[in-house]
Amino acid sequence: MKKIVISIVLLLVAIIAMAYLYFSNLNADRNTSDISLHAATANSAFVFSFQNDKTVLDLLKSQELFKNMLGPDKYKQLSAIKTQLMSMPLINQATDQEYVYISFLADQKNAINFLVSTQINSQLNGGQILQAIQKSGIQTDTLQGIFKLSLPDSTLCYLGIKENLVLLSNAAAPIADLLKKPLAKQNNDFANYIRANSRFAKNSLAQLYINFNKVPVLLQAVIHQKLTGELQVFHQQNAFAALNYSYSNKNILFTGSTDIQANNYYQLFANTTPQKVTITNILPENTANYTVYGINNYQSWRKELQSWFLNKKEAQVLSRELQNISNKYHLNTDDIFPKYFDNQLITFQLSTAEKLGAINLKNGDKTAQLLLDLSEDYNENIKRFKEPDLLYAYFGQPFMNFKAPYYVILDNYLVFANQPATLQNFLSTYENNKLLIGTEAYINASNQLPDNSSICFYLDKKNALNLLKSNLRSEYYQYTTDEKGLKKYNSLTYQLSGDHGKFQTNILIHKQTPTLEKDSLAL
Repeated sequence: MKKIVISIVLLLVAIIAMAYLYFSNLNADRNTSDISLHAATANSAFVFSFQNDKTVLDLLKSQELFKNMLGPDKYKQLSAIKTQLMSMPLINQATDQEYVYISFLADQKNAINFLVSTQINSQLNGGQILQAIQKSGIQTDTLQGIFKLSLPDSTLCYLGIKENLVLLSNAAAPIADLLKKPLAKQNNDFANYIRANSRFAKNSLAQLYINFNKVPVLLQAVIHQKLTGELQVFHQQNAFAALNYSYSNKNILFTGSTDIQANNYYQLFANTTPQKVTITNILPENTANYTVYGINNYQSWRKELQSWFLNKKEAQVLSRELQNISNKYHLNTDDIFPKYFDNQLITFQLSTAEKLGAINLKNGDKTAQLLLDLSEDYNENIKRFKEPDLLYAYFGQPFMNFKAPYYVILDNYLVFANQPATLQNFLSTYENNKLLIGTEAYINASNQLPDNSSICFYLDKKNALNLLKSNLRSEYYQYTTDEKGLKKYNSLTYQLSGDHGKFQTNILIHKQTPTLEKDSLAL
């Protein structure tokens, strides 16, 4: 479930991503002290920033990505604001050399609203802006200090002006909330992070910044349930990301870096060398999502894991459990997994909602022998751990919910699940070569990104549809299958590669390759 929600968040990124593009030809140049940055980052998990020398409107006309990602309603609203309001000569002049931000926020009714933030340069003032709008024939009504604008095509939007700050939104509430705050006086870590990373984005088409601390608020608007159980992890993701948009008429690709704070499990991989991912070769063709982790030096990595356990106040308990197991069975558990684990672990979920995990091994036969005393037979191939938390003690968070799972060892992989039937189905697909790596969608998406990573999330939309349907609110699920929405997109990949304490990051939303009609192949 956690991986599904991560993927949902990344799909939201894609939806939000295209909003900036229609505004990118609004001239702007970063002012490091601008109040509009504080407004954009005050409540939002996602912020887009646009440079004044990038004109992408012609590029957008050559592809359908914009409408697909935004949806027809948001597309119409932003288009109307852009063409009927923001392109007015005086407004364009007023925002000349100022930066424009677009952020998205969830409200109490589970709707996601957009907010456009910019500021007026010293040559003009808010009164002149409002006067120009009224003279243009746009109907203007005042609602407690906020202006309701009725554009010529009947589109409604809201305008807020405070000193040199200008805010535009499809709803009044986001503006009202911000106008009450002393934005310039707030210590905003997210805004500071954006300033620090903006210097690396001068030559990019646009930038997306993510504040993972505020992602739970968006999740509550999108999914049915509360952030409990596996979803509780989103309350602890103290992380920021800075990503650059790369143009493609087929896919959506963001590249950049992610900073994850200490005491986060993912931070254990920030100093690891990215590994070539091969463990995915065993996944069934109906895999809905997976998360794979690469560890180049387990002994070194385990020291970081022990620190993570100490922070969670679990180190002593787990140490006692391992010692009790060693005493009970007259063996040393450190002679098993630390010695014979190779370099990759994975958790994956099937279209049936079944969950499995796996690690690759240096010597599967030797590992099987060493696990004999710790295991009981279910059948000839499948065994079960007698003692709980063995996998969690050696690998941490991904295997937290596999207490004493059933397992099978084949071809130097240890694969496990909480139900034996799940493993029997896995063995059947594996033996019949019905694997994810043989599907066209997976092959095409994999070819777009590097083979090496430290952490990699993957979602196959076709296989995940039932899972999405059961977890997403109906309006968001319908959008994933709508011709005007995400129907043509078949997978999402989120790669993190350790880089001296940070992560080099790739996010790919892959569009399905059109199937050629038989007649089109004829000469």
